[in-house]
Formats: sequence, C-alpha cells, structure tokens
Amino acid sequence: MTCSIFSNYNIGNLNLDNRIVMAPMTRGFADNETGEVNYLIADYYGKRARYGAGLIITEGIAINELAKGTFGIPGIYTHSQTLSWQKVTREVHQYKTKIFAQLWHVGRLSHQKVLGGHAPVSPSSLAANGFVHRLRHPYQTPKSLSKQEIYSIIDDYKIAARNAMEAGFDGIEIHAAHGYLIDQFINEKTNLRKDEFGGSLKNRLRFLDLIIKQVKKVVPKNRISIRISEKKDDDKDYTWEQPEEIVLAIIEVLTKHKIKIVHPSVENYDYALKNDKRSLHELFRQYWDHTIIAVGNIDPDKGSSIINKKQADLVAFGQLFISNPDLVIRLKAKQEIFPYNTKNQLTCLN
Repeated sequence: MTCSIFSNYNIGNLNLDNRIVMAPMTRGFADNETGEVNYLIADYYGKRARYGAGLIITEGIAINELAKGTFGIPGIYTHSQTLSWQKVTREVHQYKTKIFAQLWHVGRLSHQKVLGGHAPVSPSSLAANGFVHRLRHPYQTPKSLSKQEIYSIIDDYKIAARNAMEAGFDGIEIHAAHGYLIDQFINEKTNLRKDEFGGSLKNRLRFLDLIIKQVKKVVPKNRISIRISEKKDDDKDYTWEQPEEIVLAIIEVLTKHKIKIVHPSVENYDYALKNDKRSLHELFRQYWDHTIIAVGNIDPDKGSSIINKKQADLVAFGQLFISNPDLVIRLKAKQEIFPYNTKNQLTCLN
C-alpha cells in the first residue's frame, strides 16, 4: 500500500489526519516571571492546527525552576502554568489536531542570571562551550548534582508529565537530545560520575531509564516520545564513536518500558554518522519497528518519499511551520513554500 505524508496514522491510540508534524522549536514568548503562556501562544499553535498539522510538539517546557536555559521559557511545574496551557490545548483540539508537550531541562546550558541567582546543574562540574542563548554570557561551571537531587529531578519529570495531561495534552515528549540535562548524563564527555549514574553506557542511561519509569505512571506509555540526538548545541564537533552501540542501548531502554515513539533529531536528515555509513534515522529504522519521527531540514518534496519507503512514519518540519502557518495546505496544493526569515522573529506569532 502506497502511503504519503497526507495519509492518516495512528499513534498511541490517537488518529492523526496526516503524518505532518510541527517540530518543537524554542520560542521564548512566555511570561519570564511566571512561566505562563498567553493567548498569543495559543493562537500561534492554533493557526498551525487550523491549517491541518497532524501532530504538534510544543517548544521545550521547563520541568522545574532550574530547567530553563534562557528568558521567556514556559514551565509546567506550577498550577498556574498548567492552567495557562489549557488555552493552547483547547485551541488546538478544536481543529482535531493532536499536541504533545515537550518536557525539558537544559542542565548546564544556562546561567545564574536566568535562574534567579541559582547555579545551573549537571551530572559533573564541567562548563559547556559557548554562550547562553539571548543572554550571551559564557556558560558557567555547573553544580554537580547529588544523588538526592537527581532523584528529585526524576520526580519533577513525573509531576510535569502529570500536569501536561491535566492541561489537556495528548501525550509528552522527553527531550533527551542536544546536550541538555538527560543528554549530559548519556554523554561520556559531560558525565564523569563514579556512582551508578556514571561510567558504563548502561549507567549513563540510568537517568533516562528512571525518568521514563516515572513518567509512564501518569502518561500512557504509547503516548510518550523520546527525542535523541548525536549532535550537541554546545559542542559542534562532538560525535559518537560507536553509534550502533549507543542506539542499541537506547532501544533496549525504550523496549524495556514499551515506549513506541522515537524522534531522532539531526540538522540534516541524510547526515551519515561517524564510523558508520548510516544516518541516525537509518540506524534506528534497522532496529526499531515502532514509530519514528523524521526531522532535519527535510525538503518538503521528499516527505512522502520518506514515508513511502518506510524510512520513517511521520515527518516533522520546524522553521517552515513558522514562515508558513498553512504549510499543510501549501504542500497539498503544491504552492510556494516561503523560507523562514531569521531577521523577523515576530513571524513566529503570525
């Protein structure tokens, strides 16, 4: 049977009208003091739903007060934040689109000026390369988390996931990519711990393992997506030396918890991994029979080919959804797709 990005798809007992996903993108338009979202943000997501997005994955949402990496990041750890997200889910659902909340903790990729005077945290006290987004200060040396603090953060993920479901989200995505906190535990360069959360790859994956264990107590396991990447926002030269070993270890964790959705995140969809001729998506596809969300500067004309060849099950677009709220309609009608204008950030609210 021939499928395209316009074919419907069932994900976690949810019927998607098509296989086109709005990818998560940091927007930074929440109230900086309260972490609440407003009607402008509800309208932003609502427009993409109105014009036919099959699934929307939100911008990263902070799971606690130390989770955000810059100004204007929304949260979902307080009652008022949870209530504010109901504006968004109601707006999206009136158009029959499904929406997942992406749960986020940036770890060391932050600064005390963003965190109300608190130091950023990480598995080990190693400063990241580069500068804090928008603040443009160099990253600070983070505080190494105690085991008690690690377990507290794991519980914060569970609370945030429960709040997401109370806010009306259809599911959640755990952001375990791009050099943020979960990835800092997985990455051997940022995790120098000598306890059960460091050392071997299995130990370095323990943080993610325990987060999933807690989150699936409050979210149906077939509505949990895991975002994974090799590349890091703070280390452009970082690569996996043994990509197949890492992917197989991640799949083992996901299989253990009966997780059905994985979102491999890359800058370019066809990028070949170091020491491997396959891309990250190809590597997951070889060993993963469940839902894969393809992403990575994908040409709109290539989307249906990816689906038809069963390389992935859903195709996500990021910046093109900013410059084209009606992207789905334009793709169907083969109309002009407007490029994203980096000089006009206000286009995100059109």
